[in-house]
Amino acid sequence: MTVSITASLVPAGSPEPVQVVLAGVPAGTAYTVTGTTGDGSSWPVPGGVGVSSGEQVVLVDNRSALNALVTYQAVVAGVTYIAAPVTVSHARRYVLQSLDGQIVADFVWEIDGMPRDLVSNTVAFDVPGRRRPPVRYAPGGDGGGSLRIRTNRQNTVRMRDLLRAGRPLVLRTDGAIRDLDAVDLIHVVGKPSNVLWAGDGGLSTQRVWSLEYVLVDDPEPSAALSAWTWDDFDAAMATRTWDEHDALFASSAWDQWDTYPWGQLL
Repeated sequence: MTVSITASLVPAGSPEPVQVVLAGVPAGTAYTVTGTTGDGSSWPVPGGVGVSSGEQVVLVDNRSALNALVTYQAVVAGVTYIAAPVTVSHARRYVLQSLDGQIVADFVWEIDGMPRDLVSNTVAFDVPGRRRPPVRYAPGGDGGGSLRIRTNRQNTVRMRDLLRAGRPLVLRTDGAIRDLDAVDLIHVVGKPSNVLWAGDGGLSTQRVWSLEYVLVDDPEPSAALSAWTWDDFDAAMATRTWDEHDALFASSAWDQWDTYPWGQLL
């Protein structure tokens, strides 16, 4: 069987997630799946690093760039396989969301220079009697930065939920925000603050947030996500019998059943 990778949008929320299907990877062979944009940004697909069992691999990416051509690729035994590009359309150019994509907050980006601080792990030691210090050299880090953003009433509630969860956040953009990567994982540090926006000259219901953060890796990189749950399956089959189920999928293989959009079967 020839290795293949395909990507398609899943009608399950906003922004829509992308379903990535990797097939034909021999059992025992390692694979890595990533998403990329034309500006050179890339990000790991949740659960996209693993060893094949010989069956097709179904992954869901809810962290892709927005409103830009996204290309998914899989590296298998040193060979790169590329899917046809897809575009995740969204009304806003950027969002903050939870890792599982269940909470998504749209926002307006306030101008603040987008500061970023790198971390230097190199240390110089002053030694009496030496004109030049000995130095301990170590790789530096990506560090972090700050965000100054504005949310309306509905998205303010979502921002509070995101911050109260105490988990990393996904920052998703269209890849055209200055020199920032299209997709990043951030961990908010310190005390996030927000004030009512004064820009509308009235009794505003919008809030301006000031967030300090550090860039982080996915704490659960091997955890694959699902666009549909067993609750979706139960709801789809609530008014159907198993005979009707069998008739619906009489000409389908199990691989097709695995990727069926259960939330759309009404």
